[in-house]
Amino acid sequence: MTTKKDFLYIQLYNKFKENIDNNIWEEGMQLPPEYQLMEDYKVSRDTIRKSLQRLAQEGYVYRQAGKGTFVNSHKSRYKLTSLESFSEQMRYMGLIPSSEILNLSLEIPNNRVKDYLETLDDEKVYRVERLRLANNEPMCYEIAYVSERLCPDLDKLVNSDTSLYKIYEEHYNLKLDYGNMYLEAEGCPKEYSHHLKINKGSPILKMKCVVYTDNKKPLYFVESYYIGTRYMFFASMPRI
Repeated sequence: MTTKKDFLYIQLYNKFKENIDNNIWEEGMQLPPEYQLMEDYKVSRDTIRKSLQRLAQEGYVYRQAGKGTFVNSHKSRYKLTSLESFSEQMRYMGLIPSSEILNLSLEIPNNRVKDYLETLDDEKVYRVERLRLANNEPMCYEIAYVSERLCPDLDKLVNSDTSLYKIYEEHYNLKLDYGNMYLEAEGCPKEYSHHLKINKGSPILKMKCVVYTDNKKPLYFVESYYIGTRYMFFASMPRI
C-alpha cells in the first residue's frame, strides 16, 4: 500500500528530475546539502534520501563520499535492469529517435551469428544495419540479425521510423522474455566512424545482445556501437 511518505518521495523525485531536465540544476553542479533541501521542501531527511537515491539509480546524479551529490553528465542513459528498445530509451529521455537504414538483406549468417541464434546451416536471417539517432544526432551504429523463421517478410515492414520491438510484439505477436547483454569498451572501427561523425579509434561502447522469446528461443542478435561520450550505461543492483 502506498503511504503518504511514499507519495512525497515520488513528488520530490519528480521535482528534482525536472530541475535537471530544465537545466535549473546544471551538469556538474553540486546539489544543496540534505539539511538545506529538507528546509526548502519541508520534508524529512528520509524523503530527501529516497528521492536522491532514485535519481542516482537512474543515472541523473552521482555521489562523492565526503563531498556531496552532483548532477551527472547529460548522456543518454541505457538501463541494464530492463529490456527496452533504443526508441523507448530515447523517448524516456525526452529525445526524438530516428534511424537511417544502411543495409537490409536476407542472408545465411556466419558461424558466430549462427551460434547466437541457434540457426540451422541453411537457415537465413535478416541483417538490418541502422544508424540510430536522437534529435537527428548520431548515437549508435547498430547491426541486428533477426530470425526469418520467426519474422517472415520483415524487410517489408522496416523503415526509418520503425521500432523493431513494436514489430516483434504487435505484428508478429511475439512475447520478448529476456536478453543476455555483453559490454566492452574499444576504439571505433573505421567503417563506423564516418557514420557516427567521430574519428577512427574514438572511444565507443560495444554492446552485444541476444534476445529470447517466452519459449526461450533466440529471436535476434544485435551488435551496437555507442558513442562513448554520449552514452552512459547504468544498473541498480541489489545485494543478494
